[in-house]
Amino acid sequence: MRKKFATNLVFLLAANFIVKPFWIFGIDRVVQNRVGPEEYGLYFAVFNYSFLFSIVLDFGLNNFNNRAVSRNPSRLSGYFANLFLLKFFLSITYTVLTFLFASASGYTDVQLKLLLSLILNQILLSAILFFRSNLAALQFFKTDAIVSVLDRLLTIVFCGWLLWFSSNKSDFRIEWFIHAQTFALLITAFVAGLLVWSKNHVRLEIWKPKFSRNILWSSAPFALLALLMGIYSRMDAIMIERLLPNGKEEAGIYAASFRLLDAANQFGYLFSVLLLPLFAALIRQKSPVNQLVKFSAELIFAGSVALSMSCAFFGNEIMQLLYPRANENWYRIFPLIMLTFIPMSSVYVFGTALTAKGSMKHLNIIAICGVLLNVVLNLMAIPKYGAYGAAWATLITQSIVAFLHLLVAMHLLHLRYSGQSITRIAIFILLCSAAALLTTKIPAPWIINFGLSVLVCVVFAIAMNLLPLKETFRFFRGGNSTIAPR
Repeated sequence: MRKKFATNLVFLLAANFIVKPFWIFGIDRVVQNRVGPEEYGLYFAVFNYSFLFSIVLDFGLNNFNNRAVSRNPSRLSGYFANLFLLKFFLSITYTVLTFLFASASGYTDVQLKLLLSLILNQILLSAILFFRSNLAALQFFKTDAIVSVLDRLLTIVFCGWLLWFSSNKSDFRIEWFIHAQTFALLITAFVAGLLVWSKNHVRLEIWKPKFSRNILWSSAPFALLALLMGIYSRMDAIMIERLLPNGKEEAGIYAASFRLLDAANQFGYLFSVLLLPLFAALIRQKSPVNQLVKFSAELIFAGSVALSMSCAFFGNEIMQLLYPRANENWYRIFPLIMLTFIPMSSVYVFGTALTAKGSMKHLNIIAICGVLLNVVLNLMAIPKYGAYGAAWATLITQSIVAFLHLLVAMHLLHLRYSGQSITRIAIFILLCSAAALLTTKIPAPWIINFGLSVLVCVVFAIAMNLLPLKETFRFFRGGNSTIAPR
């Protein structure tokens, strides 16, 4: 089990490391620089609005399907057709609901036009994720990895042509960016559907209303969780645009930093995609999951601290490199946003383990706390401090949510962290902060110092047994020895 997780994690990370950084820095960033922070900020706010209600598209079906099929692969043939039809009706509901709420919120004709295009993109993305949930549940991880980057790869081709080779490249418009994604998502959805069809014999059944009602009832806790998490993760950009006189520009500035957090989160999300069916399979076999939970948590924690601390201390240089318009307001937002990656990354492990265990009541209570806290903090901070206040609200909210996930996981999964373990983690964070600070003083190009900072943090992780090389090599080889508790 560990060997399968490790080898497929390497393949998945490699595929995404090749494609998605180029998408984020070579396409998405260039688009913002080309159209300006105000126009991109409008797109970013509307995109987050389309994302806010996207749970209606899924209603927890993907997580439910992944968990159910991974426990019993034969279910796919009976589930697929009914779930696909159900998602079609959910897509209609999502479109109507999102458009009505946007109209009631005072969206202009320009915003509504953008929103309709983004609604279509969300529907296509939801279809792709549904197909991928089947591939992951059947443990075709390499196929899933290829599908996970196909839409980005196609968008790079389409958008790259418009940005660099088109005769109208100097007049690039944000609508072109959206439409390029639409074509890429459409092609990817078609390919992913064919792959699922080829991997398993899928029966074309007449829609069964009773079956769909039972599925919706079973997946409702997953849907509520996704909705609540979407609110406290995405509401900040919407509130910035709505609450401030210069909200579009401030949202664009916030998006510049959030883009890099989103890039880092891609790898945390990939952890959860692979871990969910593995945790579910272990639970089905009544095998303990605590060793895999602790190992994956420490692995992602060491990486997130190394990256986040280095980015925080080299924030000015990173912003200057990526955004010619960057100023002091951009610089002070970026470190806070990147430090958010540390608590968010832990949720990808503990939250996924709790989801596989079916602890939805606990997860939803945590998410409700996150929503209330985030909305209150944003209402207090954004009118006075703008996007900078939203960055603080995000960091505080995600840190408290992560801590609550840890407490629940320790109780339900029987995890144990001794005082010595907690002290070691605290010392590791302090050492990484000191290393990042000291490397900023070295008289060398900052990019070299940044790489040195990350490297030193990794060495600290190895030295302090947060990243045990011997056990990691055994894990990746799929050895029979257990991961020793720490």
